[in-house]
Amino acid sequence: MSQILIVVTHGPDTPEMCGAPFFFAQAAAIEEHEIEMFFTMKGTLLLKQGVAETVFPKAGAKSIKQFITESVAKGVRLMVCAASLELNDMTENDLIDPVDNLVGSVYLINRGLEADLTLTF
Repeated sequence: MSQILIVVTHGPDTPEMCGAPFFFAQAAAIEEHEIEMFFTMKGTLLLKQGVAETVFPKAGAKSIKQFITESVAKGVRLMVCAASLELNDMTENDLIDPVDNLVGSVYLINRGLEADLTLTF
């Protein structure tokens, strides 16, 4: 089983960019790869309580909340960069429940070196 790291940097201000990371995560999870999504910069806002329900990559399509729910159900792990919380005026208490871990910036470097594939959105 391969390890895939998906780095998510786009947030609610660019909704058309927000669905693709989840689409690729789910596709890889179906193929039984180990998937972690690392949210940083504006991507962290997608995991703020009450936000994902309001973000739609395409009008009339499913919300990011639906993408998150489906991804987690397929075994995708959600990791958040601790430094990006401050950037977005958030605290750990603002995060939704499916978030697996709050990690430091060194985590991204180490996981990137360990992963078989790293995708950035």
